[in-house]
Amino acid sequence: MPIKSAVSVLPLCLLLFFAASLPAHAAVQHAPVTSAFLKAERIAVPGKLVKAARIVDAAGEHILVVSLRTGSSSAGNATPGDKEELHELFASLYVHKANRWAREWLIQDENDCPIVDSSANFFPKYITVTDLDQNGIAEVTVPYKYFCGGGIDSSTLKVIMRQGAQKFAARGQTQLGGEPGMAYGGELVFDPSLSLKENAVFKAHLQFIRDKVYIEH
Repeated sequence: MPIKSAVSVLPLCLLLFFAASLPAHAAVQHAPVTSAFLKAERIAVPGKLVKAARIVDAAGEHILVVSLRTGSSSAGNATPGDKEELHELFASLYVHKANRWAREWLIQDENDCPIVDSSANFFPKYITVTDLDQNGIAEVTVPYKYFCGGGIDSSTLKVIMRQGAQKFAARGQTQLGGEPGMAYGGELVFDPSLSLKENAVFKAHLQFIRDKVYIEH
């Protein structure tokens, strides 16, 4: 029984029954949900909603919420009246337990950049839900970048994967300039744990996502 986008209007009890009936290694299911659904379920969204999804796996039913909040810098030299100097990035996974949604994990980052140019963005198209190791537990991958500088420079780029308590990351810089010998940036460093044989499939996925987003156009 696949989950379709219209599932967000179904009674929650039916969804929980479906989640409980999944065998241990059933395919992970996921579908988008709306801000109205999050409000009805009393799941807070800090800032502007970027992406939200319901995920059903062998561990139960989950809600993924990704959002971005901007505001004034917390630094003492912030520009008076400037509301776009602090960028806060959030990705949370909630699990349904005891008739409520409890946060299972949080990815949080910020770009506090007073005076000079700044920005922060997720890549919604490449926020993925997978089961690469086929253990029935969803992996969530969240790529984003942020910039703080006074000229044309590369941005800090991170691709973070969570599978329950496990966390893996590819970190580096975006790349600017496409002409031979003219490109700069593009550095990439993987977490040491991704060098382990059992994590090879995760490393390949992080590399794939990073390669889709690291070039600045």
